[in-house]
Amino acid sequence: MNNEVLDNVLSTNVTSLNYVNITDALLSLFFAILFGWLISNAYKYSSQSISGGRQISSSILPLTISVCVIITIVKSSLALSLGLVGALSIVRFRTPIKDPEDLVYLFLAIVTGLGFGANQNTFTAVGVSIILFSLTLRAFYKLRRKNKIKSGYELNINVEWSESKLITIPIIIERISKTCEQISFIRLEKIRSNHNLILQVNLIKEYGVQELIDDVSQIDPNISVQIYNSNIDF
Repeated sequence: MNNEVLDNVLSTNVTSLNYVNITDALLSLFFAILFGWLISNAYKYSSQSISGGRQISSSILPLTISVCVIITIVKSSLALSLGLVGALSIVRFRTPIKDPEDLVYLFLAIVTGLGFGANQNTFTAVGVSIILFSLTLRAFYKLRRKNKIKSGYELNINVEWSESKLITIPIIIERISKTCEQISFIRLEKIRSNHNLILQVNLIKEYGVQELIDDVSQIDPNISVQIYNSNIDF
């Protein structure tokens, strides 16, 4: 008897494989789709990120579903789990995440997929619901506070340009000061010859967004200007 057990342990043909319960897997996948959609909308309407935008929002739902499917498959076999580790060691992810808040939402999507993929549906649903409720409550509070204090003419402006002697930060600020009564510095990034300047501005009531874009574009035809809603206090 002992020899038979020893032979089974040493045999290379023995692989532990627990087949996936289709009903539980579909239920977990349904919850992953639902909460992935909720997280995506929470990011869209509650996030204060100024660098992620539509790219991050459109990636949250597929990311949640993908993680859920992967965990549902690999949890049935130790060999599949080791294979996943080997695959991830080959693939190199180099997506630049500039804003920490983008990373928080992506991590929340991964946690959601992990929880539902492991069939921890109740705890995952309750935990993620609490987090989403907190994010929504925070966004509602800041929006209410902003409406009380701010005039409604504040914007974030993102200016990108390549290395050029004709384009400098003082020139950009001098140009937009014609249409803005208040300018606040947020971030400056320089990667090789590319510059990325993000400012928060308060438009003069007599001017609009188009005038602001035209003023910056007159500096150089190759300069790139993007305008965002402002959710950051001065």
